[in-house]
Order: sequence, then C-alpha cells, then structure tokens
Amino acid sequence: MKKSLLALAALTAFAGAASAQSSVTLFGILDLAATSVDNANAGTLRTLSPSGNATSRLGLRDVEDLGGGLTAGFWLEGELAPDVGGGIHTAPGTTANAMNWQRRATVQIAGNFGEVRMGRDYTPTFSNISTYDAWGYVGVSTLANIRAAALNSKAGTAVRASNAVEYFLPSLGGLYGNVMVAAGEGSLGNKYVGGRLGYAAGPLNVSAAYGKTYKTCINGTMTCMVDDLKTANVGASFNAGFLQVMAGFEKSDYSTATQKLATAAVLVPFGASTLKLSITSTTGGVAGNNAYKAKVYGLGYQYDLSKRTALYAQYGRVSNGSGATFTASDSGNSGIAAGQTSTGYQFGMRHNF
Repeated sequence: MKKSLLALAALTAFAGAASAQSSVTLFGILDLAATSVDNANAGTLRTLSPSGNATSRLGLRDVEDLGGGLTAGFWLEGELAPDVGGGIHTAPGTTANAMNWQRRATVQIAGNFGEVRMGRDYTPTFSNISTYDAWGYVGVSTLANIRAAALNSKAGTAVRASNAVEYFLPSLGGLYGNVMVAAGEGSLGNKYVGGRLGYAAGPLNVSAAYGKTYKTCINGTMTCMVDDLKTANVGASFNAGFLQVMAGFEKSDYSTATQKLATAAVLVPFGASTLKLSITSTTGGVAGNNAYKAKVYGLGYQYDLSKRTALYAQYGRVSNGSGATFTASDSGNSGIAAGQTSTGYQFGMRHNF
C-alpha cells in the first residue's frame, strides 16, 4: 500500500512539473443544430448541422515569455463536424474530411512594436466584414449565405490566405490594424495583399479594410484568374448596453463581375437572453445578369445557460432576385431555381471549452 502511495505521489509530482513547463492550451467549440431548409421547388432539406451559432472547432495555442517585453507562440485550429464525428464540415449528406488545421496555423512574435504572424490566417477583408455579422458568419441567417466574395474567380482568399506574413499594430489608444502579404507559391488565387484599420473606444467600433488577390495561373496549366479580385469594406457598431447596433458595406470586383453587400443588425440583451434581428442585401452579377441580387432576413434568440453554454433558435429567409440561386444553408443551391425563396430554421446548442 505504501509503495502504491509513493508511486502515485511520484506520478502526480511528474505531471505537475510537466504542466508547469508547458503553457499549451487546448480549446474549442462544439455546436450542433437541428436544421430545416425549404428550397422551394428543390424541396426541403433536414439535417443535424454543425456550426449554427459558432463554428465547431478544436485548437491548440501557446505563448512563451521571452523576457524584455517579448513573447512568442503558435496557434493551430481546425474545424470539426461533430454531427458525424469527423473533421472539417462539408455539405450535408457527404463525408467529412480528415481533421486539419486550416482554420488557422501560425507562429508569432510580439512586443512593444506589435505582432508579426506567419502562416495561414483570416484575411483583413474577411476579418472586417465578419465583425459586423450578428450571426458569426454561420447559420441560416448569416450574410455569408449571400456573400459571393470570390465572384467565381477561383481565388482562395475570400476568408483566409495561406503562406502569409502579417503585421499587427501595438496598442495605440483604441487604434488597431494589420496588413497581410500572402505568397502565391505557384498556386491559383492565393497571391494576396490587404490591410485593415480601425478605432475602438468604449461602445464604439469603426473599421475599414481593402484587399487584392492578384491574377495568377497554376504552374504548367492553362487554369488562370483572368483579372485581379479586389474587395473593400467598412463597418461600425455601437453598444449602448441595452441595445447594440451594427452595420457594414462591402464591394467586390473581378473582371465583369461585381457584388455590393450592405448589412445591418440589432442585438437586444435582456438577462441571460439575446434577441437578434438583421437584414442583408446584395446587388450585382456577371456582366449585369443579377446573379448576386438577393436579400436575407434574420431573426434569432439565444439563451446563455452559462458563460460557456448556450441554447439558440434562428430563422433565416433568403429572397433571391431574378438571376440569383442563394439558399439559407451552406450546401450550395441544392437545385433551387433562380428567383425563388429559401427559408431556414435552426434549433441548437453551443458549448465552448
């Protein structure tokens, strides 16, 4: 018995020492929602969907104090599909891919000069417009369902860029911003440069961003972007405590294609509950064909069981223009005809860890 107690004490001491030597943090979100999307003539799609309120994810991060005000660290984060116990979520009815770290994979060094970050990360233009989406860029009500930021250009930078180097400003009394340069490395649509600048103080936050993805071709093939993809957006939010309002505007151009997006939302907290309302409208298309003309109306309710766990219900209605085929889901147009309406409902639970 005494030997067992001594062994247990030794293991406990070893585990404590190992823990003290490492500050690596495991974190993530699990989010699942019962979802129903009615796509008019294409029928109704019912799924148990991940990421209705926040993207399901798993991550590792670490920060090391180097002394003299310097820190270094890393961040690895990948998407999860808990509905099938898999990695990154794909369209409903398909198999989830293996786990990867494509949400974010960076190393960084920071100090009084700011922060330098290298790897795969959000582009400044995406970071900016998603800040003013009341739905966190997921679910049946999000502006993401009618945002065609890549404009069929084959650019891969509408949300993130790989092979990137970033610089973030240090704390400057409310002023914040970053610039990103991403190398193409012979791949299609990843050569990117962009920046974001904003000001946040008290209840007010305002910011603007611009990015350009350069026309490129895959080495040794005729697969090319025929023009640069340019995106600019602005946004603002004001939190009065009993009410938060936010709005954003974005314009993207590629060859003869263009899209203008405007969004506005109101969030009303009361007790452990939050009521959300939003409207997003887009116009544009390819050579004026109205392929990107649509509106999405959002209504949602969230109840926080704790700081980490929430229940939610959401309603989203996508009203397509004469040439558009957007839906209230991430599964593509699912056969919906141009000009028809897509309506989505979600009831789910989100848990942070």
